[in-house]
Amino acid sequence: MSTVLWVNVLKDGKVMTEDSDKYALFKYADKLDELSRKLNLGSFDALCDDTDLRFNMQDMELPEGMGSTNEMMAKDGKWVELGQAIKMLEGLLAHIRQNKVRFGLFKNEHVEVVAELEEAMTYAKSVLGPGVKFNFSIVM
Repeated sequence: MSTVLWVNVLKDGKVMTEDSDKYALFKYADKLDELSRKLNLGSFDALCDDTDLRFNMQDMELPEGMGSTNEMMAKDGKWVELGQAIKMLEGLLAHIRQNKVRFGLFKNEHVEVVAELEEAMTYAKSVLGPGVKFNFSIVM
């Protein structure tokens, strides 16, 4: 079992998930955070919510009446306005492509990072609307 990121949006109080595993984005989250800050796009880390991870690692019980960590994340999770998240993803993608940024010491996972950022952005753009929020949940 590995740790990955999943793309989520919060719309009308409900979490919608594009639950394909984003392993490369998780693996290179620190580098993506460094790049996003350097490019004045905000913090990539600010997009990452650890609600699911904390519940799994600490073997916690959900509060009475909640059926999933998604419900907990909807209530108390870390969220960013969707437009802000899309701007960051677009900026990162443009920079990474243009500068052919390398990800990995032995094997360059540039293609994987670009593909996962594209998938995340495509999903985010598919649910554009007022008040919609975005995050990556850390899933184990």
